[in-house]
Amino acid sequence: MTYYVRAPGTCGEFLQGSINGQSFLVTCPINRYSYALSNVTHPFSQHYCALQPKSAKARQLVQQLLQKNNKDQACPPVYVRSDIIQGKGMASSSADISVTAMATALAMNYDLSLKELEQICLSVEPTDASFYQGVTQFDYIKGTISQPLGMCPPLKILVFDEGGSIDTVSFNQQVDLQTKILEKESIIEESLDLFKRGLNTHDINLIGQAATLSAFGNQRILYKPNLYDFHDIGNYYNSVGTIIAHSGTIMGLLFPVDYGRIDDCKQEIMRKLPQLSYVDTVETTNEGLTYIKR
Repeated sequence: MTYYVRAPGTCGEFLQGSINGQSFLVTCPINRYSYALSNVTHPFSQHYCALQPKSAKARQLVQQLLQKNNKDQACPPVYVRSDIIQGKGMASSSADISVTAMATALAMNYDLSLKELEQICLSVEPTDASFYQGVTQFDYIKGTISQPLGMCPPLKILVFDEGGSIDTVSFNQQVDLQTKILEKESIIEESLDLFKRGLNTHDINLIGQAATLSAFGNQRILYKPNLYDFHDIGNYYNSVGTIIAHSGTIMGLLFPVDYGRIDDCKQEIMRKLPQLSYVDTVETTNEGLTYIKR
């Protein structure tokens, strides 16, 4: 039996920081995906996993989990591909790892729970939780917080990149990182309160304010030199807020899905900030990880 699994990437995070010393992020899943196919024998080789070695590590962890549950059997071939740009803060690794693990488990007749999937992902690297449905408040390092916050109202996001790439593992190993995170706790408390109120009332303006507050508060941790000018252009074009990858290089402007001048805004950014590269225009999604038998 072949399984087809997909999981969304993200446009950075709605917010990221800590409260009372507990680090977490709030996911921003989007309609760009990683995909996995299990039991693929042609034209792919038996042990082939596309894109990155982290996928192979996820397969090994699933196999070890099944051995602990006395389900020792051959690990099926899995093919992985992705629409998500790597190294920019769009959760490409998290999506690859999650679809690989789930496709492997399903093909081995094991019902992998989302909590088990979460632990497998965290065992490989600091992880986004876009495999959960809706928006999740998540401890991206240890998984001690995994709290669903609700369904995100539809938003369009105009995404640009400042260039370069960030390695998530190296970023989270910075010596003074926790000190800097603690310094902005009051900002994150306010941002989370705004975000929850926005989510509960379906008020995208409050959600945008929360994302912007967290984005500006992150400047001492990972400085984005174009953030303020980028945000100002968004304001002129009635963006409801600015979102960033807190440990990546992308920035996005949040708009209602029926807003008609997104392309005008895109052209203005390309004209005024030519050092930025246009990445994509995406929409938020609430579907989480999904799979079908084929």
